[in-house]
Formats: sequence, structure tokens, C-alpha cells
Amino acid sequence: MPLLSCLVAVPLAVASIAPAPQSSGCDKCRHEGVLPCKAHAKDGEEPSAENPVLFCSWAGQCADCAGVLWIDCPKCEGGPRSAEVEERRKAAATWNARDPLEKALGRAVGRLETKRFALVVDLDELPDGNKRIDGHALIHRLALDLERTASLVAAHFQLADTDYRAKMRMWIFHDLETHRLAMQNFLGTISTGDFKVLGRDPVFSVWAEPPHFETAPKVRAVFVHNAAHMLTSNAVEPVWVGDVGGGWLDAGLGHWYEYEAFGRTVNYCIEEANALVNWEQGQWRAPIRKWLEKESSPLLPAVFAKRTGAMTTREHALAWSFYDFLVAEHAETLRPLMLGLKKKEPARDLLKAQLGLDLVAAEQAWRAWVSANYPVQGDKPRAAAAKKSR
Repeated sequence: MPLLSCLVAVPLAVASIAPAPQSSGCDKCRHEGVLPCKAHAKDGEEPSAENPVLFCSWAGQCADCAGVLWIDCPKCEGGPRSAEVEERRKAAATWNARDPLEKALGRAVGRLETKRFALVVDLDELPDGNKRIDGHALIHRLALDLERTASLVAAHFQLADTDYRAKMRMWIFHDLETHRLAMQNFLGTISTGDFKVLGRDPVFSVWAEPPHFETAPKVRAVFVHNAAHMLTSNAVEPVWVGDVGGGWLDAGLGHWYEYEAFGRTVNYCIEEANALVNWEQGQWRAPIRKWLEKESSPLLPAVFAKRTGAMTTREHALAWSFYDFLVAEHAETLRPLMLGLKKKEPARDLLKAQLGLDLVAAEQAWRAWVSANYPVQGDKPRAAAAKKSR
């Protein structure tokens, strides 16, 4: 009988707390209860499925929407999305409060947050071809670049949201002094060049240093390149493989995503003693094919033995090409290869287990693929390779 009493009481309790009917909006707001804030119609912040931005400090200064990008419909009492937008207002208010970096610097900086990245662009403007681009527009371009890169990395390594431990913090500052102050407080070192911490809580800092990062295209390229390192170092197990036997994979993927985004790769995570002029101007398909046709002795063993930073620029190109081969022909092996390297399993054993090839046979397969898919001149991959690698 007590069991029966409980069963009878449940519907009564549910009925007693049933919510009031939800307002259905009106024709003006398409029955959503909210409207896009018109103040952001021309600045790249319009709310849409393609816009990856969660919060933006420039938008946060808007008197109408406080950075939410939506306002309440003035013609009705709300609709199905009203509660969602109200929650976003509360979240935006919390986010707009000064963050740890701003506290360390003693002032506000331009910030933007997406699903995977927490960005800072602390500069007024940079050259962008024949024009100039301000910091606000640049940070939105970076957001698009980086989230596209994150989508590719997730697809290649079969990553889910739960595989990440943190957001990737990526910052650029106008001057060296601010860059050094940020590094001292958050990276535990001081350097004049760009610098990053990888693994559990990745952070990357750089300043608009001539002649390396003083234009918008150069900034976009170095952000995408380093984002690939950061994402893979943080995913699943927070370990950077670049100095534990996986330099060949780490170097290759950094170049691959930069190359994919911009048609060339010009950034190297390399020790200064090995830094030379950018090999073949960052377009590598034809030069690598010609090199392999002239050089018959094995090349991959030397590359597989080195840390990312110890490779020469030409060895970085080989690592990129081998990664290009894996993406095109063996994409399903990328996740187990990465996880095995994070556990410090020997690369030779991983290749045998995942590709069914020892290092000699893997090099032969890669060389044959390069010969079939890289051009003799120019940089456009052959159609079959281009289609399969996406």
C-alpha cells in the first residue's frame, strides 16, 4: 500500500509545479522573443551559426546588448529564447569583469572567447596587404581561423569536447614590454620572441615584432600554427609529444594546418641555432618530390629521432610531408599514433601496430605517395590527393 500511495502522489506533485505557459513572441521577432542587436550589423559579430564568438570585449561595451548580440523584442513580452538570452547577459557580465591577465597588466585589453580559444589582441591596428586592419576586426578573423583549425584537428584525431582540458589562451601585444610582463606572470619565463606553454593549460604569447609578426597575415599564420600544437598537446592526455619521441608528428601537424589555411607555411617551432631562411619559401610539394627523386638513402629515421626544436627547416618539411601522407591515406591512425606517443611508446612500434609497416616500409609507401601526388612544378596537389586529404 505505501508503494501505491507513492505512485498516486507523483502526478499530483508534478501538476502542482507545472510551469506557466511560455510566451510565444510575435511576428516582429519571428516568435523568438529577441532580436539581433543592430549595433553589430557591420563588425563581424552578427549572431549566426557560422559565428564562433561567445564573448567579445568590444561588443561588451554596447549599451543596448552588453555584448550578448541580442536584445529583447520591444513589441512583445518575450518568447522561447528570452530565458536563454537572459542567461547569456549574466554570463557576459561575469566575463566582462577584468580577467587575470588584465589584473596582471593593470589595464584592460581587447579580448574574445570562442569554444576552444581565449584570445587577446592588444594593439590598435596592423598592415593587411594594401590596407590596415584594427585590433577588433583582426581578433574576429583569428577566431574564424582558429575554430576552423580546431574543427580539422578534431576530425583528424577523432576528438570530442570532453577530450580537452582547457581553452587555448593566445595573446598578441603591441610592445615587447607588455609581452614580457605577460610571460613573467603566466608562462614562467621572459623572452623577446614568441613563446608557448603546452599540455594541461596551454598559453601562447607574442608581440608585433618586426619583421616577424608586424602584419595581419603573419599574425594569422603564427596563431594557426601554434594553435595546432596547443590543441594536440592538450587533447585526451595533457602531454606535448614534441620532446618525448613525437617530434616528427608534432612538427608535421603544426606546418600542415598552417599550410592548409594559407597555402604556405612560414613558422617553425625550432631552436634558434637551427633557424635558417625559410625553406623553399614555405611551399614544399615540388621541392620535396624533387629531393626524394634525387636522394635514395633513407630520410625518415633521422627525422623520427629528433625533437621538434632540434630539426632543421628541411627536416620540418619532411615531417610535414609525412603528416600529409598520413592525413590522406591513414587518417584513422592519427589518434592512436598521438595517444601512443603521449605514453612514450616508440614510434617504430606504433607505425607497425597502426599501419602494419616498419619504418623502412613506411618510408617506401610515403615516397611512392609523394611521387604520385605532388607536382614537379608549382604547389598545387594533384586532384585525387587534394580531394582525399580533406
